[in-house]
Amino acid sequence: MIKEIHEQPNAFERILTHTRDGIRTVALEAWKRKRPNTFYLVGCGSSYYAAMIPGFYYEYYLGLNTVAMPSSEFVWYAPKPNANAPILIALSRSGKTSETVEATRKAKKSGIPTVAVTSDQKSTMAEECDYSFDLGIPTDQSVIMTKTFTASALASFLLGVEFAKLRNEVLPKNAEDEMSRLPADAKDVIENVEGQAKKAVEASGSISRYIYLGSGACYPACLEGALKLRETSYGASETYHSMEFRHGPFAELQKGIQVFAIVPRGKAVTQQLTLLKEINATGATVVPISDAPEIISHFKNSIRMPRSISPLFSALLYMIPMQLFAYYHAVDKGFNPDEPRNLSRYVTTEIKA
Repeated sequence: MIKEIHEQPNAFERILTHTRDGIRTVALEAWKRKRPNTFYLVGCGSSYYAAMIPGFYYEYYLGLNTVAMPSSEFVWYAPKPNANAPILIALSRSGKTSETVEATRKAKKSGIPTVAVTSDQKSTMAEECDYSFDLGIPTDQSVIMTKTFTASALASFLLGVEFAKLRNEVLPKNAEDEMSRLPADAKDVIENVEGQAKKAVEASGSISRYIYLGSGACYPACLEGALKLRETSYGASETYHSMEFRHGPFAELQKGIQVFAIVPRGKAVTQQLTLLKEINATGATVVPISDAPEIISHFKNSIRMPRSISPLFSALLYMIPMQLFAYYHAVDKGFNPDEPRNLSRYVTTEIKA
């Protein structure tokens, strides 16, 4: 797991320089076939959360009508074939996860084009989907998904970029420049936060429960961060949209609970600072992961992100400290994060509509 966390800068580089041509080809061929107007992104577990990140970018940055949902939900509640010209983009590290394979099969039976995003081009899903592109990186050897999580999210975003270009949508300003910086930004994050993640683990000895807060694309990143902790060290963890946390869950706060808050610099910092002060006043421990000076100056135990990193792709970069915390937390507890109990690399239990 730790080796593959460290391989993410190279994975980003590979996606941007090697995989992108295949992504362009897939987008153009799918566009010529049906000119999709609604984009369904599906996956299971980590792959579902990876699908949610580009799903946010599709809607917010690219102007594409998008639905991100678990594969099982698509199997049970697939759209009508002619409803808004749908296309299914399916994420699965193995390409063998039963729900995701069945989702692509259901889509194909309904005449909905299917795209496989997987690191195994010989898998069932890659072979059966209408379109597939090679991520171009070695798959994770750990049961725990790390570099293929961020790589799949980035590749899926790039696919959306190509569809947006074909639809003549206006792309985010400086998007290409910020994408080109991702490999260097990821390396910078690892170098700057790994030691901080270790210290956060050392300081968490009295913590019995973890809460993760995030907004925008950082919300699914937090879902994945909490899942990493549960998978590797079986700790109690949960996730909420930042401002939604006030509406009910706030009642559970007390000493012994630690709140990780993902707060990239930007328009929501002032409101989130107020929220974190309120959380801190309950006796719960607040550990922001942030590059915003007003957050870092107020919470001395913040995990400080480099100020130089791309704000557009913060969800991919802020994923890294959460992966590192989960890894070192598991090791500190004496668990093997590569072989968590009760888990396998993919689920093959049959599912039908």
